[in-house]
Amino acid sequence: VIERAILKYDYQKRSKKPLDTNNTEPLPISLKYLSDEIVKELDNEADMEIEEKKIVHFPYEKGYDIEETNKLNLQEKKQILSPDPALEADEEIRKRYELQKEMKNWMVAYDNYDDSCLLDENEDLEPNNWQINYGTPDPNSKISNIPCGGCGALLHCKDTAIPGYIPSEIFKNSLQKGGTNLEALICQRCHFLKHYNLALQVQVTPEDYPKVLSTVSEKRGLVILMVDLLDFPCSIWPGIGEIFGNKTPIVVVGNKVDLLPQDSRNFLQNIKTVLLNTMKLQGFATFNVKDVALISAKTGFGVEELITKLCSLYTFKGDVYIVGNTNVGKSSLFNVFLQSDYCKVQALDLIQRATTSVWPGTTLNLLKFPIKRPVGYRQYLRHKRLQSMYQIQAEENRLRKEQLKNTKDPKYATLMGHIDITRNPHEKVNELSDKFSIQGHSNASGKFKMGINENSMDFKYSKWCYDTPGVVQPDQLIHLLTTEELLSTLPKQLILPRTFCLKPKSSLFIAGLARLDYVVGPGSIRFTVFAANELPITICDMDNAEEIYQELLGSDLFKVPTGNLERIKKWPGLELAQNFTIKGESWYKSSNDIVLSNAGWIAVTGKLGLEYKIQAWTPEKRGVYIRECLLPHAVALAGKRIKHCVAYNKHKFFMK
Repeated sequence: VIERAILKYDYQKRSKKPLDTNNTEPLPISLKYLSDEIVKELDNEADMEIEEKKIVHFPYEKGYDIEETNKLNLQEKKQILSPDPALEADEEIRKRYELQKEMKNWMVAYDNYDDSCLLDENEDLEPNNWQINYGTPDPNSKISNIPCGGCGALLHCKDTAIPGYIPSEIFKNSLQKGGTNLEALICQRCHFLKHYNLALQVQVTPEDYPKVLSTVSEKRGLVILMVDLLDFPCSIWPGIGEIFGNKTPIVVVGNKVDLLPQDSRNFLQNIKTVLLNTMKLQGFATFNVKDVALISAKTGFGVEELITKLCSLYTFKGDVYIVGNTNVGKSSLFNVFLQSDYCKVQALDLIQRATTSVWPGTTLNLLKFPIKRPVGYRQYLRHKRLQSMYQIQAEENRLRKEQLKNTKDPKYATLMGHIDITRNPHEKVNELSDKFSIQGHSNASGKFKMGINENSMDFKYSKWCYDTPGVVQPDQLIHLLTTEELLSTLPKQLILPRTFCLKPKSSLFIAGLARLDYVVGPGSIRFTVFAANELPITICDMDNAEEIYQELLGSDLFKVPTGNLERIKKWPGLELAQNFTIKGESWYKSSNDIVLSNAGWIAVTGKLGLEYKIQAWTPEKRGVYIRECLLPHAVALAGKRIKHCVAYNKHKFFMK
């Protein structure tokens, strides 16, 4: 039986015809393991056929073109204008009625929506569920090969922050019997833009971004400048300080601190110092930087302290603007503010707690909410609540430290925080019975708008907090990556450092995204890699580095980039970006970080006083910087070196 199967497989392989598995005689169970090679080769050929059919799409490649969209909207308005006022009024009434009916629950508009998750009318709502209703993501699901009919991003339900997302309640039902095909659906962002004219997490082009930010400097409000701690200075827009001017007060917020492993007791203070010094090198030394805060919009760490600082800056004139590049977490922080003391309205839904306004110079309706004024008695109640919360947090941290010691599970080393709303016992809050509901109001203009009525006396003289458009910084790599590659490259869990000992003329690859060479030096050197845990590390001789790179590109050994030949052809490859000379400080303290854009960064450790020459490679020479070491003591937490190997055992976890 085996001989017949092998002969038939060899014949079809030579004739380049697919093997007909239906007509092939099944092998006896006792001979199953002797035929593994046949099965593996057949699976590989099937996978190659599927790979060839995959669509290559880059979610962050293009931004929202303001001028082009403005022209299109003007043309549409000219076509829609009716000479008969009566017909125009009837049409407006019909549109408002239809919009009211649809916005009761936006996800119901999808044919695939599973409404079994809706709560009964008599069921109580959790007070902590006050957040943007993005639906439920499923990180373990697969990315489809179907592009969104609006933006072209591949549809998926893995992550709300990646273009092409639709809730799992809708995505998974397309696979069920009778479900609507994905080809007929559009992603969540396009759905909101099309039906409600609301832009969520919008990205504009680099050419338009300075024009968008110029509005902030004209209004002279407070700027919350968000920076991705996993990718700075690459996540800071060059020249952004000049756009705001010297008089604009700025609060620098470093986000995603929960993904950084603690390395010492002064862990947070050292990160603040490095971030502030980096901002000064980026041209912020003469600007009005009021404070530097470290937060996690995901776990809530540091958010209450940030709100306290913002309340102390309430006396500054003007509104508040959350500014930053794509993927730094602006929308996440906006969502967190909605469920905190910073927001004036306390309704249960995003659209009830916020409203929209057209951003000057664009047709984008961007979210904003009224800021709660920090008055005496209200601040007293908040202070008492925070005191109680800090006591609870201290006890939780003690328990987490014990669990980390017993289980060695990195999730217990993650920085966590609490966010709540200070409640006045004498005030009543009207809560909705349906957390999926979306309601609206009529402004004085007669047009239907979502959220609160900003013309009412309660909000007319309020300060407002605005979400602003994002942009891909020229030093970033995310616009070169597909959806699948983005999910592997952008860390979602606590980064686990990996330390290696290299000799001169050695090269280290972070997947296929970046390369660092140890060119010349007096002896061995240590590289501690901080990158997404899913990205593999490859080490080889420098002389063979280019050959090995070309051989492994597109394979599972590199993981990113991955895909068929069409995808690999669009990958720009690596170019020599910069040379460095680094002086060692100690074998137990790293000297400098070499930043390699979105690929991560590498802390370099050498012997005191000795100099080491290093060179860095990235796609199109993007995003290579040298900075002070963010986590200088992480190298001292590495395990013992593995015998006859360049790698060290897993790092120990530190928790103060």
